[in-house]
Amino acid sequence: MDTKKRYSTERIGEPPTILVVDDDPLVRSFEVQLLSSQGYNVLEAESGAEALRLADIATIHLLLTDFLMPDIDGLELTQNFRIVHPETPVLMVSGSLPPTDNRIENIARFSFLPKPFAFDELLQKVRVLIEAEAPFPRRAE
Repeated sequence: MDTKKRYSTERIGEPPTILVVDDDPLVRSFEVQLLSSQGYNVLEAESGAEALRLADIATIHLLLTDFLMPDIDGLELTQNFRIVHPETPVLMVSGSLPPTDNRIENIARFSFLPKPFAFDELLQKVRVLIEAEAPFPRRAE
């Protein structure tokens, strides 16, 4: 997959907005730069609390969040985020998502991408989630 390929220019209106949440500034910066280079509008937050503040004031098409964070973990963030954005897809990334966490059962529709991941894996997941959840109208040919 060509990582230089930008988000489709055939879409009407603004590009989808992705909210990237990670307490690690290097990981967050990498994800923000990669997604921005593909034409997405990217907002970033270093904590779950900051992400929830942004979710209250912006239209978000995808939440991309780390699982392990010091203030609010990815599962709690997703639960609270869904109050404001119930239909928005969530992509959780982590090297250590505990499969026995019973809170997972209470979260509808979220995808998981294990760390480490390749650029193309992240981009493919993002594209699939955004396209599947809220397809944008195409311009007439």
